[in-house]
Amino acid sequence: MASLAARARPALALLVVLVLAAVGLRYLTFGFTSWTLDDRRAARIGQGALVLPGIDTRNQLGKPARLFGAGQEQGFQLYLVDFIYTRCLSVCRALGSEFEQLQGRIRADGLEGRIGLVSLSFDPSRDNTANLAGYASGHHAHLPGWQVAAPVAAPAMQALLRDADVIAIPDGLGGFEHNGGVHVTDANGRVLAVYALADYQQAYDFARSHLP
Repeated sequence: MASLAARARPALALLVVLVLAAVGLRYLTFGFTSWTLDDRRAARIGQGALVLPGIDTRNQLGKPARLFGAGQEQGFQLYLVDFIYTRCLSVCRALGSEFEQLQGRIRADGLEGRIGLVSLSFDPSRDNTANLAGYASGHHAHLPGWQVAAPVAAPAMQALLRDADVIAIPDGLGGFEHNGGVHVTDANGRVLAVYALADYQQAYDFARSHLP
């Protein structure tokens, strides 16, 4: 009997592993309905389940800024949010130039105070106030309409990236491989849409059409 139980243990262990793998796969694929990151993100947005949690940051002036959710100080109704690190010379520079154009459109359309811009660094250990200020100055980002910020606590940023399905992986050369996009959120951080880098004007048009 003992030998039979011993022979059964590997099969039981394998069964446990398979069950756990199936549970994990079900979670990652959003109930076996989404097989790519874009599909998963679209499904979560459609169900109102993609939410950026409130996070404490410091902005380009070194001042504390609570973003999204309860406790935030800014009264914007909608936000356009991108994720950057200031040393990036490719995607993040392009996003900065796009947000600079959107800042002008917001002003021209008389929507200052209603649509806000947020460039949030996922590299807080190196993006100090001076680096944030340099990025903001280089793209003529003006407060309070455009916050260039980094989280106070790195773990909070990692949690936000996971919640937002944003990938930022160190490339081994001091930078990151990351997916760029423009997130349209409401004041509570609920993501209403995500647009590709090249579609930033459509992101703004979507935000403008969804103002309360």
